[in-house]
Parts: sequence; structure tokens; C-alpha cells
Amino acid sequence: MFLKRVAMVFVALVAVSGLFPQTAAASNIAVAGFAFAGDAGTAKTRFPLSYAVYEHMRSMPGQSFSRLLVERSAAVKNPAFELMAPEKMMNLKAADQALMTVLVLSGETILTENFGSYYKTFVNLRGEALIFDFKSKTVVRSYPINAALFDATPTPPSQERIADFVAQLLMKEEGKGLFTQYLNRLSSATLPAPGTRTIQVRKAEMAPEALALMPEALRSQPKIIESILADSFGSVLSAKAGVPVLPSGAGHAMGTMAMRLENGDDVQLKIGEGDYLFDIKINKFAKVKTAETRVGTSYVYGAYANIHFFEPTLNTDYINTDLKNGESAVVPAGLVSTDDFAAYQDAIRGMFLKLADAFEGADPKWVTTAASAKDITKQIEATRTILKASK
Repeated sequence: MFLKRVAMVFVALVAVSGLFPQTAAASNIAVAGFAFAGDAGTAKTRFPLSYAVYEHMRSMPGQSFSRLLVERSAAVKNPAFELMAPEKMMNLKAADQALMTVLVLSGETILTENFGSYYKTFVNLRGEALIFDFKSKTVVRSYPINAALFDATPTPPSQERIADFVAQLLMKEEGKGLFTQYLNRLSSATLPAPGTRTIQVRKAEMAPEALALMPEALRSQPKIIESILADSFGSVLSAKAGVPVLPSGAGHAMGTMAMRLENGDDVQLKIGEGDYLFDIKINKFAKVKTAETRVGTSYVYGAYANIHFFEPTLNTDYINTDLKNGESAVVPAGLVSTDDFAAYQDAIRGMFLKLADAFEGADPKWVTTAASAKDITKQIEATRTILKASK
């Protein structure tokens, strides 16, 4: 099992509870490790399998998520700041400012559905690579991160199998594990200069026509869909463009973000509205058969959305356009029932990735054909300028 394999390679470190830098210059950041977002008393209910993996790790002598993150953070190199090693940490009480970083787990979604001869499982974990001021309880930088996988089995998957997937999505060093993504964000993160403007995904929604094609477990909980969409877009924008994105507020009380650090400290951070906001709406999906052979049938799965990026105070639009994106998939011949959810997810993520590429100056061919706005090139250029200034 993955959990047993990773346990063998952990190295016990100096305890981090209550240990932080005496002074916090702008270039020093204390690594606080891992936290669950929200009320600590309900973390076991809101993140059942992640919490089980977390508790399993803590049950082993000298091991925890935070210790693993602190250990791996020693390899992070960033000219903008220095991550404080555990042995250098001291009490924060005498400091005017205390910058800390933590990986916050903000969402866990697990779905298993039967499709005739097989069961399809979707596992999605969402989080924030967060830098905050422990003294003022304010968010300094936030980089959304997101990890997901699909699995197919002939029988319903056991809880142990799904827990193993969760452990991999959290801790695996290769690929897109949340721990690895968190450390990658820290390696390229910046600290804001005075006057730096902030970006936020204000709203993400799915129209009824599109929601009708989602799994029943998601149709009955549209707030989860909104959280997945907001975090997916934010994580793509953060990864591709290197842009910090304030927490969207999904799952948090208005204007605040609560979390419990692994050392037991409860922290409630202030989250203001971003200076520039994204609104995202998925309007509909489409499935078009393009070819059929003895091997299987080819389809293009399409996602249609509206993307709105604006400055709310002066009500100035930078992007306001419909977008469409298609991704190809082959359904094997003889498959009695098909699951379109994964393909529609690919179409949405493909749209977000291509849009982020456009913001970074990629070939404009896709966006000029995918967007309804006639002046989309001008809109992209205006948005690119804002995003660069927000890094």
C-alpha cells in the first residue's frame, strides 16, 4: 500500500508546535506545514478520507503531514524569501509581523457510480498554498492547487482503495500531488509590493442545462460543483501564469477563512474582495460522434462557458465573452454504458488551460476561434497586463 511505502521513507524532524521566528523580516517565512480549512471540529466529517489518512500518519511515531512538508520544503529555492528551517524557529510574540506558509486542504470530493459492467470513481482534492501574516491574521499570498483522478473497477471500490488514492493525491512526489504542487508554488511565489492588486474568482456556476449532465451526487449539491469550478480555474491560472488568487470564499464564512494548524493552533484569516474579479459560468455541454470503427467510437466532448473578468469599483470589463472548447475521446466498442463526466471535465479543464496559455502570449489561434467577442485579442492583452501587475 502507498501509505506503508511512504511511511518507510519519512525522517523524524524537530517538532514544529509553537516554534516560529522571533523576528519576521519580509524575506523570512516560517513553514507551518498542513491545515484543514474550516471548523476543526467538523474536519473529520468534511474531509473523511483525507482525515483518515492524516490520522493514520499521526499514529506513527514522529510522523505527520506537517513534518513531511517541512522536510520537503528544505529543497525549495526562491530569491524572494527564505523558508525558515525548524531548528531556527523561535516564538513569534515579540515580532511585529510574522509571515507563515501552510498547505490548507479546502475540499474533498469522492464519487463512485455504476456504469453497467464497471464502477467509475472520481477523487478530487482542492487546497491553497497559503502565505499569511500570523500577527494581523491576513492573507498575503494564496495559490490554489487541485488534484484529481478517475478509476474504473469491475466491483465497487473498497474504502481502503479510495483512501490509497487520497494518500497518493496528497503525498506522491512525482506528478501532481498536492504536497508537490504546494512546494512548486512556493518555489515561484512572490511577496506583494505596496499597492499590488489582487485577483479572485468571485463566482463560478453551472447552468441547469449543464448541471443536468453531471452525476446525481453533484446535481444534488451544486455548491460542490461551484467550488470545483472555482478551484480548477484558479489552480490553472496560478500554475500557468504564476498569479496569486485569493480564496474564492466557497466553504468559508463571508470575509474569513478558518483553519487549524497541525500543532493545534486555530487561525481565522481575513479575506477581502479582490481588486479584480473573475466570474465563470458553464452554460452547456455537447457530445458529437465523429467516427466509428470496430475498435470503438470517437466523440468530441464540448464545453460552452462565459468568462467575465472585471474591476468592480469602476465596473470596468477586461474580458466578457462566451468560450467553447472540444476534447476528443474514444469509447471502446461493446461498452454497454459510458461515463461522460470525465470527458466533460477534460473539456472544461482544456478550456481553462488554453485560456491561461493565451494570457501568457501563446498562439492566439484557439482563442480567436473559440471566443464570441470580436475584440477578444484586445481583451486578452488588457487582461494580460493586469495579471502581470498582480504577480
